[in-house]
Amino acid sequence: MLSLSLPPAGWWPLAFLAPIPFLWLLRGSTAGRGALLGFAFGVAYFGPLLYWILLFGELAWVSLVLMSGSYLAAFGALTPAIWRPEHPIRSTAGLAALWTVLEWIRGAFPLGGFAWGQLGSTQVDAPTLPLASVTGVWGVSFLALLVAGLLLLALERWGRGVARPLLLIASCAALVFAPALIPIPGPEGGTFDIAVIQVNVESVEQLQGFEEDIAVARLNIEQHLKLRDDPPDLVVWGEGALDPGALADPATFAAVMDAIATVRAPTLAGAVVNHPDGTQTTSTLVFDGSGRVIDRYDKVHLVPYGEYVPFRGVLDPFIEAIDQVPVDRTPGERVRIMPIPGLAPIGTPICYENSFGSIDREMVRQGAAFLVVTINNASYERTAASEQHLDMSRLRAVENARWVVHGAVSGISAFVDPQGRVVDRRALFEPALMRHDVAASSRTTLYTRFGDWVPWGSLLLVLALIAVPRGRRREARDPGPLPEDPRVLVVLPTYNEKDTVSDVLDGLLALPHRLDALVVDDGSPDGTGAIVRAKAEADGRVRLVERSHKGGLASAYALGFGRGIEEGYDLVVEMDSDLSHRPDELPRLLEAVRSHDMVIGSRYVPGGQVTNWGAARLALSKLGNAYARTWLGIGVHDSTSGFRVYRRPALEELTASLIRSDGYGFQIELAYRAWNAGLSVGEAPITFQEREHGQSKISRRIVFEALWLVTIWGLRDRLKPEPRLEQPHS
Repeated sequence: MLSLSLPPAGWWPLAFLAPIPFLWLLRGSTAGRGALLGFAFGVAYFGPLLYWILLFGELAWVSLVLMSGSYLAAFGALTPAIWRPEHPIRSTAGLAALWTVLEWIRGAFPLGGFAWGQLGSTQVDAPTLPLASVTGVWGVSFLALLVAGLLLLALERWGRGVARPLLLIASCAALVFAPALIPIPGPEGGTFDIAVIQVNVESVEQLQGFEEDIAVARLNIEQHLKLRDDPPDLVVWGEGALDPGALADPATFAAVMDAIATVRAPTLAGAVVNHPDGTQTTSTLVFDGSGRVIDRYDKVHLVPYGEYVPFRGVLDPFIEAIDQVPVDRTPGERVRIMPIPGLAPIGTPICYENSFGSIDREMVRQGAAFLVVTINNASYERTAASEQHLDMSRLRAVENARWVVHGAVSGISAFVDPQGRVVDRRALFEPALMRHDVAASSRTTLYTRFGDWVPWGSLLLVLALIAVPRGRRREARDPGPLPEDPRVLVVLPTYNEKDTVSDVLDGLLALPHRLDALVVDDGSPDGTGAIVRAKAEADGRVRLVERSHKGGLASAYALGFGRGIEEGYDLVVEMDSDLSHRPDELPRLLEAVRSHDMVIGSRYVPGGQVTNWGAARLALSKLGNAYARTWLGIGVHDSTSGFRVYRRPALEELTASLIRSDGYGFQIELAYRAWNAGLSVGEAPITFQEREHGQSKISRRIVFEALWLVTIWGLRDRLKPEPRLEQPHS
C-alpha cells in the first residue's frame, strides 16, 4: 500500500494510512519481533517500489531491497525503546523522529547511501510539499509518519467518546494542510530562455558500443540544429548524450562543435569522458557559443555497482554481473557551480546526485541561480524510475526555491518551478525540443540556510526518549511487620583484613541486637582466618567459612545469603570488614528496615557523607550512581553501596535467579532487581570512611564492568514492549 503512494500510482494520501497497521503491530512487539515486522514491511515496500532494478538482474534487486529493508528492521527493533503507552503523543513524535533519522542514515550509508523511497518524496502533489522549503524532505517524512501515528491514536480511542478522536483528526488535518500556507521565496533575478533536447534512444538500441554512442550524439545534433533560427540563452543535452565513442570519434565531435557554433548558444551536455591518464568520469561539459569546451563538472556522487564496483577484487570471482561495469569511474573532487558567460551561475547535479538534497543545496549555497539536472534513465526503459526521479527534482526545487531544468537524454524531461510544479514535460523516448523561460534567484530558503537541522533534531529527540527511563507501574507492597527482636545475620567477606576484622566483630557483638556474624574468608595469606577462628571459639555468635582461593565478593555474599535464608534469620546484613562501614551505624539501618523490604546505607542522601576521598574519586562515584539511577530508572541514590539490610522474604525473591555480576555490578543488580520487583527500598544515611589499613579490592575492571552492565540492563529494559493500556470507556 505504501509503495502505491509513489509512481507509477502516486496516490500520496496513502502515505498517511499505510503505516497505521505497521505501527499498531510494532507498539506491542519485542525488539526481535519488531525487527522481523520491520524487515517484512521494508521488503514489501521497497520490493515493488524498486521493481525497475530487476532490469539489471535479480541479484541487484534483491541486494538493494534487502539493504533498504534492513533500515525498517532497525526501526521495528528500536520502537520498544521509544514507545511509552502513558505518553502516546510524545511517543508518536518519537517514532516519527526515529523514522526520519533512519531515512537520513540510509541516505548516507553504506557506500554513500541510497535515498530512493523517502516518505517525504510521496508528497510532491500534496499540500505538505511547501514544508520542504523549511525542513527539507526530512520534515515532510517526519510529518507523514506523525500524522499516521496520530490517526492510529484516534482509531484506538474511537467509541470511547468522540471529543479526543475528533481533536486528533482535526490536528492531523491541520498538519497536512497548514504547510500550504508557507511562502516560498519567488525568484527576483533575470529570466533566461532554456532549451532541452530529448531524443529517442530506443531508435538506435540495436547498435552496440561506440556505434551507439555516435548515433545518440547524432540524434542530439539533429535536434540542436533546429534552434539555429532562434537561439536560446542555454541548450541542455541530457546525461549520456556524449559518451566515450562520440568523444573519441573526431568526425562526430567536430559535428557536435559545429552544431553548437551554428546555433551560437552556450550548451551543457552530459558526457562520459575518458582521460589521458586512464581515468573515466561522468561529467557535464560546458560549450560556449563558438563550440569550444570551456568548463566541466565531474559527478561527485557516483552510483555504486553502476559507475564503479566497490570491493571488485573480492566479488569478481563470484559475481559475473559486475562485468557489466568494466571501468570504475573516478568521482569529482568537489561540488561546485558552473559560471557561464552571459548567464547567471548554474548548479548542475548529474542524475543520481539529484536524489541527495545536500548536493543541490550546496550548489545553491555557492550561488546557483537555478539548477540543471542532466539525466540518463534510458536503461530503465519505460518503468516508473523516470517518474520517481522527476519527483526528486520537484523536491529539490521547493527545498531551495529554484527553478529546476530536468533534462533527460531519453525522458522524462521537464521544467519545474520553485513551487515544485511541473510546467512542461515530455514523455519517455519522445524526440522533443523543449523551451521555457527560467527565472534566476539569489533568495534562500530556511532549508538552504540551515540544512539538515530536522534529522539532527530528530536524533536528539530519539536519544532523549531512549535515555528517559521507562515509567514502571510499581505495585505498592507492604513489607509487613518484623518481630520485636529480629534475628540478624551479618555477612562479612574478607581478604587480608587482619588489621580491622577484630574491631569490626567487636563492634557488631557489642550491639544490643540478636546478631550473629558470618565471615567468609577467601584464604587470606595475612592470617585473617586465624583471627576470626579465635573469635569464633570465644563467642558462638561468630562463624567462619574458609575458602581456598579468591572467589569474589558476589559469591561470598551469595554464600552468606544462602545461610541466612536456610537458617531462618529475619534480617541479613551485608557490610565491609575494613571499617569503611561503621558497626555503630548498623542500628540506624535495622530500624529503617522495619518499614522497608531492603535498606541501603547511603552516602548520598541527606545526612550521609564520605571522608578521606579525593575530589576525583568522589565525583566518579556520584556520577556512576547518577548514571545508574537515571539510566535504570530506579529511585536509589547510592546503588553501589555495600552496606545493606534485607528482610529474608525479599532476599529469597532477589536471589531466586542466578546473579552473574560482581563488585559494584553486584550491588547495583540487587537494587535494580528489588526496584523492578516492586519491593520497598529505603536509604538510611551513613558516613563512609576510606580504609586506613590494607588495600582496596576495587579495580578499573570492576568499575567498567558495572558501567557496562548498567548500560546493557537499561537497553534491555527499553527494548521490552510495554503492555497495552486499557482505556476506560466514557
